[in-house]
Formats: sequence, C-alpha cells, structure tokens
Amino acid sequence: MKISGKLVLSFVLVFVIAYVSFGVWIAHDTKIILEEAMQGNADTEYMNSSAYKCINPDERGMTVDDFKYERSSHDIGFVVPLHFFFVSKVYVTQEYVTDNLAFREPVNLTLHLKSGKWYAVKASIKP
Repeated sequence: MKISGKLVLSFVLVFVIAYVSFGVWIAHDTKIILEEAMQGNADTEYMNSSAYKCINPDERGMTVDDFKYERSSHDIGFVVPLHFFFVSKVYVTQEYVTDNLAFREPVNLTLHLKSGKWYAVKASIKP
C-alpha cells in the first residue's frame, strides 16, 4: 500500500498548524502569568504559589514596601514555548524599569494545561 505524497504533506501541514496554534495560546497565557505575578495577585488561576513567589519582585525581596506595578514599565520579550500535549516548557525574557526598580531577566516556566488555561507549576529565574 503506497501512501501518496500529498497525504503525507497534508498531515505534516496540519501538525505544524496545530503546533504553532498551541504555541500562540501558550505565549498569550504566559504573558498573563507574568503580569499577574508582577501585580501581586497571589490568588490567581494561572499559577501556584511557588511560581508566584519565584516571579513576584516583592516576594523575592527586590522592592521597597510601597511597590506599585506599572504595566507600561513592564516589557515581556518573545515567548518560546516547547510543548507536548498538556505540558509546556516556556523560555522568555522580561524587563521592568522604573525609578525605584529595574531588571532584565530570563524566565523559565513549566506550564500544565488546567481547566482550559495554561497554569504555571514551576518558575525559575536566572538574573
């Protein structure tokens, strides 16, 4: 039985489109995760407390007591997701610059698909 080249090409094309579509979805939720963690929203549906404590600058002891998140000062770089079914490893760089606080750091996240959203179960930052 011979499989036609067009059929194989069609399957490959469908796989690539699905993989890229999942990547866009993961990138969108990754940006939400980083913004929520920076805002100080510990009770979020996008991450566990361990991931929150690793991302939030207040929890990491980087800020003064009156830290207020400014979205315009937060730049999230290009998100690189590597995913396999319901698990994803994400690599991204975030930068935050204000008068009182400035940093640029690579963030590695481990995400699981949970209730239709990507949920951060682990975060690591290497300053």
